[in-house]
Formats: sequence, C-alpha cells, structure tokens
Amino acid sequence: MPNGKKIVYKYNIKSDTLTLLMDDMYFANGIQILPDKQSFIVSETLTARIHRHYFDGPKKGLTEIFMDNLPGNPDNLRLSSDKKTIWIAFAMPRIAGKYQTFDQMLKYPMIRKILHNYMPHTILTWAFQYFNDPKTSKIYGLAVQADLEGNIRRSFHSPKGTVNNLSQMTDDGKYLYFCSYANSFLARIKL
Repeated sequence: MPNGKKIVYKYNIKSDTLTLLMDDMYFANGIQILPDKQSFIVSETLTARIHRHYFDGPKKGLTEIFMDNLPGNPDNLRLSSDKKTIWIAFAMPRIAGKYQTFDQMLKYPMIRKILHNYMPHTILTWAFQYFNDPKTSKIYGLAVQADLEGNIRRSFHSPKGTVNNLSQMTDDGKYLYFCSYANSFLARIKL
C-alpha cells in the first residue's frame, strides 16, 4: 500500500475475485489462520494489539480485538508446532516508565491521521526503527506465547538485548527459534 493504511483481502482462485475482509488498521503485519479454520489473527503493530477476523462459521464477517495493550509492538504471529498456542514476536517492547515514541505519537488524532493516511509504508518502517527509544528496543528483547483465547502463558526476555527487535518466532517441538529484522543471526532456545 502506498500509505500507512493496511488492509486484508481474500482471493478466490475459482472465481478470480478479491474480497475486502479488514481495513483501517495501523501497520497491519503478521497474519495467522487459527486451527478452527474459521478465523485468522492479524497483528496491528503500531497500536500494540491483535485482531481476530472470522471468515467462516457462525461469526463469519465479525472482527474483534483478540489481544490489546500488549507488552510490546507485535510483528509476526505463528502457531506453535502442536497448534495449541501462538508465538508473538515483539519488534519493540513497551516498558513501563520508559518513553515510547509511538505510544506518545498515537495519543494525538492529527498525528494518527497523518501516519495512517499519508505516510508511505517505507517511511513508517524507517521511523519505526529510527525513532524507537534505543534504551528499550536495542537492549531489551521480548516475546510471548499465548493460548488460542488470547491469554499470555509465557514470556521470553532478553534484558541485555542479546536478541532484540524480533520479527518472528517458530518452534519445531524441540527448539524455539527467534528471528530479527535488525540482527544478522538466528537465535534458538531449547523448549
């Protein structure tokens, strides 16, 4: 998209049609179909929340908040290898008592409007990395494991920032792997 507005479409291969499912989100990012095969979740990075959209079943067409006021700005979402939980990687942690640039900016409607409607995605990505407080993101990594109802069950911390600016997590049943958009390595821990 040329601006900060992000949307989710469904493409039907048989009919060659595109259907709008979700719109009007601030920096929509990771998306994951849930095991019920009736809904998916999508992270909204700038607002530190995750939405759930039902594309089938009795709630078809409904979009709801799945998780809100997260302890970080979520990037990608992945199901665990057993499909019972969700791995959530945080591009930036939100640490109480520390200045958070995007949290402060989003308090003002005019700034939200400019970011949402007029900022190209590439500028938002750059600003997301550049203006983030280095005292929190560069030296602190954070990720969580949530159940399928959106409750945080475990958290993973890198207080010294050995692993930070996380973009994705995935497991193979034995190890949990951490990817970063800023680091030149892949980290793993034994489960």
